[in-house]
Amino acid sequence: MLSKIINKSFVQKRKDDVDDGDAGSCTQTVVDDTINDLSPPLLKTYPQAWLVLFFLVMLRTAVSVFQFTFSVVPNLTAEYFSVSLTGVNWLANVQCLVYVFFSFFTGWLFEKLGVKRSLILAGFLCAAGSAIRFIAIKLNSFPIVMVGQVIGSAASPLSLNIMTMFASTWFTENKRATAGMFVASNYGAILGMFMIPAITTKLEQIPMTLMVVTIIAAVAFIPLFFIPAKPPTPPSLVQDQQKPSFFSGLKLLSKNYNFWILFLVHSLNVGLSIAFGTIFTQVISPYGYTDTEAGQLNAIAFFAGTLGCSVAGPVLDKTKQHKLFLKLIAPMVLVSDLGFIFIIRKEAFAAILFVMTINQFFLSFLVPVAIELGSETTYPVSDATTSSILWQGAQICGFVLVIIMDMVRDPQGSPPNNLYKALIIQATVAGVVMVLAFLFQGPMARSEAIAWQKEQEERFKGQEDKSTFQKLATTTTATSVLDGTLSLETTLTKNVINDGSHQHEIIDQEKRNDNNLISSYTRHY
Repeated sequence: MLSKIINKSFVQKRKDDVDDGDAGSCTQTVVDDTINDLSPPLLKTYPQAWLVLFFLVMLRTAVSVFQFTFSVVPNLTAEYFSVSLTGVNWLANVQCLVYVFFSFFTGWLFEKLGVKRSLILAGFLCAAGSAIRFIAIKLNSFPIVMVGQVIGSAASPLSLNIMTMFASTWFTENKRATAGMFVASNYGAILGMFMIPAITTKLEQIPMTLMVVTIIAAVAFIPLFFIPAKPPTPPSLVQDQQKPSFFSGLKLLSKNYNFWILFLVHSLNVGLSIAFGTIFTQVISPYGYTDTEAGQLNAIAFFAGTLGCSVAGPVLDKTKQHKLFLKLIAPMVLVSDLGFIFIIRKEAFAAILFVMTINQFFLSFLVPVAIELGSETTYPVSDATTSSILWQGAQICGFVLVIIMDMVRDPQGSPPNNLYKALIIQATVAGVVMVLAFLFQGPMARSEAIAWQKEQEERFKGQEDKSTFQKLATTTTATSVLDGTLSLETTLTKNVINDGSHQHEIIDQEKRNDNNLISSYTRHY
């Protein structure tokens, strides 16, 4: 609370006061504001937060249905447009490329536009891309479909990278992981896996399918105009704290080795999910399974993934044992990926379903763990910046793995066009994820900062003697140190009012820090 007072009441007023040569007046303002704001801030999750979350989940669902439109019926798509299965895969590959490109800008966009306008932009792009694809399908033009795919794919990074920023804007600390779980859960994939194969059994049904996808996108887009921009009061003690700018945050992240370990864990883990989900139908179809059966398997697997996210959110909020679960869950992903090598055979539907369910449950459980750890270990770097980089890495890995797995297709194998080698690659990558998970030792910096602020607030709570506060001005900044550890930077200044020259000294120091934000986040005492 005191850091909020200093940052807002003191820092905002200090420049004018220094220019006027009235240090005592500036100090008196700080003291008075401190005395008048002794009560703890109102930290709560408002009911409208859940409504906004519902509309964000609707948008994420529409985006996912858009993404999986063609990949769940690859054979019909290839026949309709007279292209190869590799050509169909490029409809998914271009989504990864667009995601990677836009993720360079999402952190900056989120800071400039805020949550509401960012979501509106995402909804517009999804609806526009869907409409273009519908027009292109009527013209039987694969290049125009690709244009619509590119435009609509830009909605994915805007709606997913904002996950941690959205949660920190609307939800208190004990509900952040739960809110993030709903955003990360792929409800659209479940809907797409069941719906699209069911309504697309013949070539002539593809235009109708594109029309349905367009309607879903429009329904998800329109309500975004009516959601509130932010809650009446911040839900966290650190929500309104001064943070480094986008580019300053990037500099801090570049030297935080624990973040880059986590970056690889999340990127490879989600990359496996993207790649395997994209080519899964092609993995099992050589063994006699139909597109409908593949869609059913994928849908149930995505349901298991949603369950994994659903369990992870409340568990993390309750226990705060993020690092423990990182090390427990990663080996389970490896074990299930090893299982695929041995069970994908003819007439093994039940076995494939079992392993697929286990794999997606643990893989999806790991997603909220990694995303929340990203915000924790990089605090005070903006959540939007951290999340954007993590999801960008996931799309890069997904793109690369799809290409690699497609390249190891064996046309002359038994059966022809099998992807057995792709399963071996998948298990190898999962092994790397497990090793990296055990190497991660980053701090829970954000949680420690919040706990420290609560401790300071309790210390000063109930003190009503004005003279006490005239003798003490405290500034506190929680910092992510370059080596990944947490530092709490504190400056104590006594007899502030009686020593105007000393007050000027503090002001001058803060002014110098304004010229280089990073210095104020990495200075040690």
